[in-house]
Amino acid sequence: MTQSEREALFDLLILSIYADHHISLTEEALVESAFIAEGWESEYPKSLFLEKSFVRARAAAESDEEMADYVKDRARHLTNEHAQTEVLGVVRNVLTRDGFVAEDGRFMAMLHAAMPRKQ
Repeated sequence: MTQSEREALFDLLILSIYADHHISLTEEALVESAFIAEGWESEYPKSLFLEKSFVRARAAAESDEEMADYVKDRARHLTNEHAQTEVLGVVRNVLTRDGFVAEDGRFMAMLHAAMPRKQ
């Protein structure tokens, strides 16, 4: 994955844990594990990125419209099938490990629909 794709993944992953309005320790640990597994290739400190990502996610989770706009904005960075598949898999894995509920399903549908289509 490119760094831009990684950043989109982490923003979407962090937003996804707000989908059911319940953030668990399990979800936080899984996000950190994903962060380690995917790596980080930027001069920008990953800890600062994560802090700002949580702030952006909280703001986006305020309404369905804001969440949809945020998902579309971040998904536009996922322009190839490999990145899209990776993001969908990682997000689904985190959501299912904490108990997949209806809100999580709606988030996954929103994310899938936001993925750029190949021309």
